[in-house]
Amino acid sequence: MEALERRVVIDSLTSEKYLRVASISVAFYDYVLTLPAEWRFYRSQSSIFHISLACTLFILIRYVSIMAIVISNYGFFSTTYTLQTCQQYYLVAPAFKAMQTMISQAILGVRAFNIARRDRRIGIVLLLLYLLSVSAEWFSDMFHRTPVVVDGNCTSGDAGKVLSTWFYYLAVLVYDIVIVTISTMHLLRYNPLSSRVEQLIRVLIYDGIGYLIVLSAANVLNLILYHTTNIDTQSAG
Repeated sequence: MEALERRVVIDSLTSEKYLRVASISVAFYDYVLTLPAEWRFYRSQSSIFHISLACTLFILIRYVSIMAIVISNYGFFSTTYTLQTCQQYYLVAPAFKAMQTMISQAILGVRAFNIARRDRRIGIVLLLLYLLSVSAEWFSDMFHRTPVVVDGNCTSGDAGKVLSTWFYYLAVLVYDIVIVTISTMHLLRYNPLSSRVEQLIRVLIYDGIGYLIVLSAANVLNLILYHTTNIDTQSAG
């Protein structure tokens, strides 16, 4: 029985390595492909000292995401960590993941606020929802974390008696569903004055629903991974 469990863990780690390499490749390809558009976006700003909110959020999500990928994969593919040295590193990747999520949710919130025609009441609701979600995510993502060292790498898992890290993905999932629902409801209320505006509204609706489907699938997968007491499996989340 123990040998079977060990084999399952090894197969899981092997699969994770392939998935990580694939995700790094896709991320690098996307970064190189979008560099010209990024440069045009920067040039469209009036001044380097007066960049728009959209540009600021773009820079943050783009480069914090890169840092999150680099830090997470450095710890995973490293072969020199001991349990003692991992104690100083294992919380860095979860912290950057939480920051990346914060920025992503801020972008969704700003998008929903603009779609709602900057309604003050909607804005207050969105802000409160954002603060509640972010607080729950930081607490659940960092609580009961423990270092996991396998063959010299350094990752983190949730080893508490009451598993809490999976609540992180539940909070993200709930926030995404609520925000996309608010955005879609307001888009459906628009009365387009031309076919071009109608087409734009349709694109925004499909964009929001597509985002929700893809991210929800990823978050459900992470919910499953973190809803287990197997720390080696959790480190894949």
